[in-house]
Amino acid sequence: MEVAVRRLTRTATAATALLLACLGTAATATGSSTGSSTGSSTGDTGYRLDDYADGQASYVLPPGENGLVTVADAVQFELTGQRPAGSDDQLAQYSDLLYGASDLTDASLSRYYNDESFGVRPADVVRTESPAEGVHIYRDRQDVPHVYGDSDAAAAYGAGYAQAEDRLFLMDVLRHYGSGTLASFLGASCEFEQMDHDQLLLSPYTKAQATAQVDALPSRYGAQGQRAKDMIEAYVKGVNAYIDAARLDPSKLPADYVAGAPDALVPQHWTPADVVAVASLIGGIFGRGGGSEVDNAHLLSYLQGRYGATAGEAAYRSFNRQNDPLAPTTITDQTFSYGTRTKPLDASLTAIPDDGALTGGPTDTSPGCAQASSQGSSSLPGVPLSAGTRAQTALNIAQALRSMPSSMSNALVVNGSKTASGHPIAVFGPQVSYFAPQILSLIDLHSPDYAAEGASFPGTGLVELGRGKDYAWSATSAGSDLIDMRVEKICNPDGGAPAAHGTSYVFDGACTPMTKEQFDETALPKAGGTGAPAYLRHTIYQTRHGVVQGWTTVKGQPVAIVQQRSTYGHDIDSVVGFLGFGTPSQTHDVQSWMDSAARIGFTFNWFYADDRDTGYFVSGRDPVRNPAEDPTLPTWGTGRAEWRGFLTAAQHPHETNPAQGYFVSWNNKPAPGFAGDGDYSYGQSFRSVLLVKQLQAQLTAHPGSLHRADVVKAMETAASQDLDGVELNQLVLRYAGQRPQSAGVRTMLDQLRAWDAAGSHRLKSTPSDTQYTDHAAVAISDELVPNLIRAVFDGILGAGGTSDVGSNGGAATEGYTKLPMQWVNTPNSGGAHLGSAYDGGYEGYLMTALQQLLGAHPQDAFDSALTSHLCTSGPGTCGAAVDRALQTTYDALVSANGSTDVASWTASSASKAAGQTMPAYDAIGFRALGIVGQPDIDWQNRPTFQQVVEFPRHRTR
Repeated sequence: MEVAVRRLTRTATAATALLLACLGTAATATGSSTGSSTGSSTGDTGYRLDDYADGQASYVLPPGENGLVTVADAVQFELTGQRPAGSDDQLAQYSDLLYGASDLTDASLSRYYNDESFGVRPADVVRTESPAEGVHIYRDRQDVPHVYGDSDAAAAYGAGYAQAEDRLFLMDVLRHYGSGTLASFLGASCEFEQMDHDQLLLSPYTKAQATAQVDALPSRYGAQGQRAKDMIEAYVKGVNAYIDAARLDPSKLPADYVAGAPDALVPQHWTPADVVAVASLIGGIFGRGGGSEVDNAHLLSYLQGRYGATAGEAAYRSFNRQNDPLAPTTITDQTFSYGTRTKPLDASLTAIPDDGALTGGPTDTSPGCAQASSQGSSSLPGVPLSAGTRAQTALNIAQALRSMPSSMSNALVVNGSKTASGHPIAVFGPQVSYFAPQILSLIDLHSPDYAAEGASFPGTGLVELGRGKDYAWSATSAGSDLIDMRVEKICNPDGGAPAAHGTSYVFDGACTPMTKEQFDETALPKAGGTGAPAYLRHTIYQTRHGVVQGWTTVKGQPVAIVQQRSTYGHDIDSVVGFLGFGTPSQTHDVQSWMDSAARIGFTFNWFYADDRDTGYFVSGRDPVRNPAEDPTLPTWGTGRAEWRGFLTAAQHPHETNPAQGYFVSWNNKPAPGFAGDGDYSYGQSFRSVLLVKQLQAQLTAHPGSLHRADVVKAMETAASQDLDGVELNQLVLRYAGQRPQSAGVRTMLDQLRAWDAAGSHRLKSTPSDTQYTDHAAVAISDELVPNLIRAVFDGILGAGGTSDVGSNGGAATEGYTKLPMQWVNTPNSGGAHLGSAYDGGYEGYLMTALQQLLGAHPQDAFDSALTSHLCTSGPGTCGAAVDRALQTTYDALVSANGSTDVASWTASSASKAAGQTMPAYDAIGFRALGIVGQPDIDWQNRPTFQQVVEFPRHRTR
């Protein structure tokens, strides 16, 4: 350890000297002060000024706000294990709620959540900074920046400075990832090269094109567009001010920049184009939906190949639950029709690509990339750092971003008519996985006409999720259909046969050339890395519809597959809506809040609460399609299936003060009738039912008198539940109980029955325990559900057998991989330790099948084209198939546990193979996005950043 510390110190000293030598007299230090209050525009630290929550707004963001790890911090961590102040102080708050929710009261909420009041008590000011005229930043004991500006521009400048202070290296990675230049920034790596390739297929903007999006805001949105543009430019100036300060003062420089000496990185200035790059990246992860048409076509072709054209299509419609009438919805009493065909089908609009991978796209990675080894060394706690630390950190970031859950959640919003105070209560937040430092950052931001506190994506500067003066808002990912896959018919402008990778296409009868952009990238190996130098040229083609993803054929004729995304070229436009959320003069009630939500082009479920109203609005630039086309399948780009405008605000799912008394969302279907093109998980089971059941239990226990703590209890109780246990157990027990079983299987069923009665929790009795309370039942369920899926659906999707690995999380045969659905999204699917679980799986399919086998006729019953092949040979063979699945489960668990004593089982096959207890196997891991990592915490399925709010009063109108 001592040697490692000396090495890091020498490396850091040499790197810092190199940085300063390279920089010379690059910048003038910005003014700042420490430990004394210089005053804000309010004359003090603004505590609860214009704040109508009266202390009833709170938040938590694990592990902590501080993301700055200097060289001195890194050395201290290696020597003593001590982490920088503010980097882990919210970790215990967050994890301990799992065991403290049962006796929670409003008075004890402060054990698990922090005060989200505006400003900061003078006694809690840890340090202050004034990086520019009219800008004051007060850091509180959680290291949250409370930023006050004398103008919008001053506040935005302060936001840029504060956010760079907290997340500069992460922001640097995000802007390079978003612009498709990650490999050139971080060095030769197959992972980085592939990420650049994928991002350029989504948002291939040159710097000029990205800047043009910002410059277009005033013409598109008038005064608010100009305001947004001015604030983006001021934010960039603030980021650059911190970069200038860090260049001159090593104590401000993240150690990640110098950890790769002798090739220490110099942080470069930002431009508005970088903000667009971050916006396109975040929107592409969380705010996109649709684009499943080609995958759907391959599933259809597979099923038609097995069962013929008519029966195969019927089977496809049964699997593609585009508009399942039993799907749980947030709005329950209104229908919003969207995404389904409304006129007789015009089959000539549909284009079914021949099976096979796309070819001819831009360069994926450099030659021999598959043989290149990973860069750097581990940066986990307790492992010595090395010169490759920065490369490993960057690789951690890259891998984390690629594996982030695409669905952010959840929300419970209760009407005032159901609460003790008569005011609405909201417990909500985004579920964006777990990082160290967290990918979200906290900020409290104020100007004369901006007042908001909450979470912000680094590189954007505004509060995207948080609270205003007398209201709060949050979001979950909606997945509305913003993307279509167009099939462009390739033509030869000179006549004759078109080339396989031709660059002209037919539109309105004319042979039209594609446009072409080239993105050149040089990626050199960094210290500690082993990748070879890579010189890449990404050649991007575009049609009038969008970016060419690659070439294939339709009935043997060459075509190009193009992604048509409604937000393409508009990635920054949503800033106008986000800006409105935090502007008191624009947002003063639920309707004015909805006006801002309607300006957000990315697809999110938005939730609102003030002292009197609750609100819900689904945002997204949703295109209106030809009413005669099949919206689930690819369409020709020849001109007859063009978009016909976009939904109006009134056509988006929206509601205020719902009659049922609450809104609940966990990325479930927004409203009856509102469909997408690939909603395979929107069947009769979805994880949102866990929240609904627990909230209804609280409403029953406290009729008309809910408190904030009661809503938190509902959320946290659902957070430890196993969706498979809650939704499937009773059906499995009923069906299996009709048949004779072996003694061992009967004992397994008894364990599942007791687990079901106890609520099907994956929970330890005390934090210090090493096993789940219902360890045997958890092991049985984890083993049994995949076996049941295979028992019921192998005859349709598992021809040739299956393996336990695959891109869809559980199956590697043709049929299972054609159907874009995980088998079971358990807490540790694929060993990811992401926390978020049960967001999509076969639960709904199994429920439908078991209900039909039990003689019921659910509204989403499978068509005879499928039921005749269930369990390989139809319903009559399902009893024996399920018996085999149960016996296979028993035998596997006997082997994993070395015992026939079912009650003593403490391991599933997966946890046994991993050499971990089941709680350790499920535990939440914090991906290291910097040098200092964090320990695992017990699994709980809840938002990463979470607010608990109840406003007792409102501004005078």
